[in-house]
Amino acid sequence: MQSVGIIGLGLLGGSLGMALKGTFHRIGWGRREDNRSAALELDAVDEVCSTPVELLTKSQITVLAIPVQATIDFMKEYADSFPKGAVVTDVGSLKGEICRAAEEILTPKGIRFVGSHPMAGTEKHGVGAAFAELYNNADIFILNGGGADPEAVEMVSQLWSAAGGHPKYLDDANDHDALVARTSHVLHIVASALTSGILDAASAEEQSKRFAGCATGFRDSCRIAASTPAMWREITEKNAAAVLKAMDEFEERYFTLRRLIENGEFDKFQEEFAHGKELRDQWMAYKNNRS
Repeated sequence: MQSVGIIGLGLLGGSLGMALKGTFHRIGWGRREDNRSAALELDAVDEVCSTPVELLTKSQITVLAIPVQATIDFMKEYADSFPKGAVVTDVGSLKGEICRAAEEILTPKGIRFVGSHPMAGTEKHGVGAAFAELYNNADIFILNGGGADPEAVEMVSQLWSAAGGHPKYLDDANDHDALVARTSHVLHIVASALTSGILDAASAEEQSKRFAGCATGFRDSCRIAASTPAMWREITEKNAAAVLKAMDEFEERYFTLRRLIENGEFDKFQEEFAHGKELRDQWMAYKNNRS
């Protein structure tokens, strides 16, 4: 049985460990001892290490399940601790900066890095929020361009398939970052703005009314506004150009609907709504047909 080392035992790392139970020997490390103990108790890993170096020497594949800048910093600090020929991947939602860092730091040392990004998550965090089904039916972007080692790409693909995901291969890390700016990053910005726009009020009395006026539609629309603010600051700051372009595209759609309302063109307004519903139905069919 191959061994997988998971650096970072939060929602993503913990869920990956749970999903790989029985198919990989799971080794974990997190900064805090209580977090490592919790991961063992929750059966997210088979064993934990007290240091990253210990984990790296035991693992055939290492997954860096930590934030973007932390991933880059980890590469710099522990580049000399990976065995030569080791296979390393990550879960970062930005691939350009991470893949460039890996090429500069790890590749010259004979370490085989393959960037990956599971399109899965929740607004919660920590190993206590982890669950084995997080990656079921999820698309997993895997960067196989730029001279990526074919054997390493295959090993990373098998890992994510074992976790329940569907590998999707991309050649260019910058194309990935532009894509997820549209499909993920802007969603969190819109959810935050929507939540503030609806619930912020000049008085406690008005806010109480707004709280009472929000039901399941609001809950479903604003769920991801509960995500970690510091994490989304980092992602948005590092991907600002792509996020701004995606925001421009969203604003065009939003203001189209606004103009139709202002002009009383409700036949066209209905057509726009119908188009949105059709696209969502197509996306749901895409996801359900692979279940």
